[in-house]
Amino acid sequence: MTFITIADAETILGADFAPDGDKARLVLLANTWMKNEIGFVPDPVTENLKLAACEIIKGIQAGEIYSGKEQELKRKKVKADTVESEKEYQDGSFSLSSFEQIALALIETENLPKHKFFTIPLVRN
Repeated sequence: MTFITIADAETILGADFAPDGDKARLVLLANTWMKNEIGFVPDPVTENLKLAACEIIKGIQAGEIYSGKEQELKRKKVKADTVESEKEYQDGSFSLSSFEQIALALIETENLPKHKFFTIPLVRN
């Protein structure tokens, strides 16, 4: 089961959202991002989740997702005389693209379980 198919992406983004040779890869990457974020594929997959996956596709196409991570600046030091510059970055920080922020907001509307790991329900007899 997947979050989005090529047919879903064509319906939402238009049939010409990408060259035919790139569509399968874009949909695969969007499904991977969604699975990594949510941890499971709900049944059924709602329209908001499909829209979120399409935002990820747009972000990949814009080069803002899966293009490396930038660190958040913690401190910047500049000296005018004898020219000195220093930057210190926050440990473990990274930036989120607007596409990822929109996708996360759409995912949040679904009130899905907050865990990102496999669980087994406990039933006692």
